[in-house]
Amino acid sequence: MNIVLVVDQYDHSNNGTTITARRFAEQLRKRGHTVKVLASGEPEPDKITVPTHTIPFFQRLVDAQGMCFAEPVDEAYYQAFKDADIVHFYMPFRFCRRGESIARQMHIPTIAAFHVQPENITSSIGLGKTAWANHFLYWWFKDVFYNRFRSIHCPSQFIAQQLQAHGYDSKLYVISNGVDEAFRPAPQSVPRTDNTFRILMIGRLSEEKRQDLMIKAAQLSRYRDKIQLIFAGKGPLQKKYEAMGAELPRKPIFGFYKQEELIELIHSCDLYVHASDAEIEGISCIEAFTCGLVPVISDSKLSATGQFALDTRCTFPAGDAQALAERMDYWLAHPNEKMALSRRYAAYGDSMRVDRCVQQAEQMYAETIAEWKKKGFRQPKENTFRRITHPNIEKAARNYGKGWAGKAWLSALLTNLLSPVMYLVDFLVWGFSIEGRENIRNLKGGAITVMNHIHPMDCTMVKLATFPRRLHYISMRGNLELPVIGWFLKACGATPLLDNTASQMLHLEKGIERSIAQGNWTHFYAEGLLVRYHKDIRPFHRGAFLAAVRTDCPVIPMRLVCDDPHGLRSLWRKKPFLRLIIGKPLYRDKSLPQCEAVNDLMNRTHQAMEALDRPAASEAIWETGCHCADDNGTETTQEAQQLDHYGCSCGENTPS
Repeated sequence: MNIVLVVDQYDHSNNGTTITARRFAEQLRKRGHTVKVLASGEPEPDKITVPTHTIPFFQRLVDAQGMCFAEPVDEAYYQAFKDADIVHFYMPFRFCRRGESIARQMHIPTIAAFHVQPENITSSIGLGKTAWANHFLYWWFKDVFYNRFRSIHCPSQFIAQQLQAHGYDSKLYVISNGVDEAFRPAPQSVPRTDNTFRILMIGRLSEEKRQDLMIKAAQLSRYRDKIQLIFAGKGPLQKKYEAMGAELPRKPIFGFYKQEELIELIHSCDLYVHASDAEIEGISCIEAFTCGLVPVISDSKLSATGQFALDTRCTFPAGDAQALAERMDYWLAHPNEKMALSRRYAAYGDSMRVDRCVQQAEQMYAETIAEWKKKGFRQPKENTFRRITHPNIEKAARNYGKGWAGKAWLSALLTNLLSPVMYLVDFLVWGFSIEGRENIRNLKGGAITVMNHIHPMDCTMVKLATFPRRLHYISMRGNLELPVIGWFLKACGATPLLDNTASQMLHLEKGIERSIAQGNWTHFYAEGLLVRYHKDIRPFHRGAFLAAVRTDCPVIPMRLVCDDPHGLRSLWRKKPFLRLIIGKPLYRDKSLPQCEAVNDLMNRTHQAMEALDRPAASEAIWETGCHCADDNGTETTQEAQQLDHYGCSCGENTPS
């Protein structure tokens, strides 16, 4: 399979989500799959990078947590997804939400993972134990992201139960994140001579992880003078914990360790403590006990890690420092029992190796793809607020081209009245200009316009190019589902493109035929997907050309071209200026059967759009015909090589 993993942060293995993504990518590749990663950070083989997104006012808090968020870049999504069999999203934030929208437009199956526990977020702002805040985040994650997926990967049974309790009705796959092969018991124990008890905790230094409990328990322990606490991790509370630990006879050690160093550290410790109040799985605890280190784990109801306790003496009541001290003292006082339990834990951890988990993930991917082929994408359920803030999408598509003819005139009047404002904004902000308007000046009757889709506002640019004609847009469903804006788009002539089912496509085709018969123009984005500032013409979908053949109307190719900023506006404008070039109308070849005529018209339109921004060096050749070879069959000019890019193949399809 060709699998794409989409995750905000991939470079620094300072959190469980990043570690999981890296291990899954490595194991999937070992099993013969092609894996691409889309994330922020530095370039790596088979990794497509995007810039880091900065959040105003909250960036210092994000940095303190050791996290970062990725900036959505349409071109990066397109390059990562174009050959994918399935896309796996890891987090419910802006980067993955935009990615899901693009994967949906590209008709690629998707699956999501639930790696961000709401308590991880609310604890950072002092609301970790506030029920309404956590319930709100569960609802918000579902409403904006997870209800768009038929399948969700859950790292533990605990989080699967939490999702069910909060109304998630997708299919839930419980698959552990898995532990790496490198985590194994030490080949032989090396006795220490420092006469200390080394107690380890691994994890981000934040409120919900409760490192403070470990410090308090060490102060209450009867081995207080011998205990050396070690905290492996970084986070915003490090200075606070350093101040708390300063009262201990042995000051705690704080550090961040690479995997090899971490394994050596685990082997050198006597006990592991996992005091977290909130944990989706607790991969650091699994790594520790897989190396044979006996854990003492909080029994918090919001943590899945307690499921790994093999003995009642390996758990303590959540938040109870005195009970934690008693458990620590017991295991430090009974080394023989601890050694026997150590072997049981090592064997238990061996059953959770990442390669076994990836085998289960393969089955999850295969089932998700098979279900997508049968049912297509899941349509998210709408809440009441969303339903009343946009038009009825199904009704708008069903009634396209029907009803009172004056509706089209009112729509044209509205957009024509707005055209001066559109032009002013497009010109000042994006340096917009139009070329080739003479190609459509005398065109009568209905027509179909086709343009590359590289800017969110290019619909206004098409309207300006065709002014003052009545123009309808075939738009993605999600655009009309935007609150309030959806009504405005519908009033301006946007028609939603629903699921690609036979009945819905038939409604759309009939509506286009009625609209063109009324003399309206219909605009298609034949590429389908918006990819901002993409320079090439991408492959087309057949819908626009099927409609043109069925209605026997012309197709007008248009190309939006990116130019380098120039003039005074280049002082503040760094992104490209936009120039719209209008080509000559193209008609179906009536000598061909319908299916062949559609493909022929599509191919000629694609070639014409590529040629609209041809290099100036090939101008004369384009006007006079192709001269790709001389009498000896060799190329005669550099211009001929350039022309071949635009569709010429030694005399075939030569433009006139």
